[in-house]
Amino acid sequence: MRCRWPVQVLLAMAAAAGAGCHAAVEDVPLAEHKISMADKFYDVEALTTERAIVVGYGGKILATENGGRSWTILPSGTDRGLYSVQFVDEDTGWISGQDGLMLHTTDGGKSWQRQDTGTLVYLFGLSFLDRQRGFAVGDRATMLETSDGGQNWAIRKLTQTGLTAEQEITAQDPVLYDVQFIDAQYGWLVGEFGKIYHSRDGGATFTEQQESLLGHGVFDVLDIPTFFAVHFINRREGYVAGLDGKIARTVDGGATWRFEPMQLEFPIVDPLFRAYPVGDGSVWAVGAAGEVVRRLAGASEWQRAQLGMEVATWLRGVDFVTPDNGWIVGGYGLILHTQDGGQTWLPALG
Repeated sequence: MRCRWPVQVLLAMAAAAGAGCHAAVEDVPLAEHKISMADKFYDVEALTTERAIVVGYGGKILATENGGRSWTILPSGTDRGLYSVQFVDEDTGWISGQDGLMLHTTDGGKSWQRQDTGTLVYLFGLSFLDRQRGFAVGDRATMLETSDGGQNWAIRKLTQTGLTAEQEITAQDPVLYDVQFIDAQYGWLVGEFGKIYHSRDGGATFTEQQESLLGHGVFDVLDIPTFFAVHFINRREGYVAGLDGKIARTVDGGATWRFEPMQLEFPIVDPLFRAYPVGDGSVWAVGAAGEVVRRLAGASEWQRAQLGMEVATWLRGVDFVTPDNGWIVGGYGLILHTQDGGQTWLPALG
């Protein structure tokens, strides 16, 4: 495992006392805290303006039905880390995680069943087209594919191409962090060493696309930053995000990629873990050290978003169900919600 998340443990203590000769007084039970600073959340799926699912460390799954005013802990049946969640409708979804873990629900998350993936590698990314066809990616250049809703998973290893013998040793079996298929034919995978793989035949074959980034301030294939996220709007326009605060964009299906200019007062030096294009044309990205940046619709420059609070932890997941209604999740049990397109963000109450 090449990527470790920081671990913070917080212990909560409570005490109750009774009176000696006085009449017994019934203790009022303390409210159960669903969210604590010990929580680490890796992904969020916004299902409606009121419903969202959050997944994270220790097998934790949270759900809200009222826009984050209250939360329910859903039984996962595991204490493994949960890294990615995706629903194809309000009832049907999957979660991928540590040690080859794959969970599946058909009742909106009320119950989850484990699926046998046939692997023990960490699975970081998910992409389902419908209730039957889906993909997952993870450690050791592993890609999984299913055509029956996850009852059976086929394991594939992506081979390296275009590297010298010395580079092959260094870049052997790179971690694949994210996958997205936008239709039955077109898909992309991203991972370590700046890898961007593209398929035009439903995942039967893949070609590499990151070479177009060479010459844009990068002079060696191994100097291209690791990419943690990929998100396409259509077959032509898409974004990848990764180390050193880098975001690359394509408008021709990946034939050429260009790093996005970041004219910020203080440059981003930490990783960006997610880039999410919203339906109104704006794009959001989140990362380490509380970084949240966005590019407004029609704008050419990126700007840091104003969260209205100091965020001293990494942010790992972002999702919008409408251009106004979105979520950000991360370390220290942080869940942020906006209902006005990101002008204001409010923390979830646990």
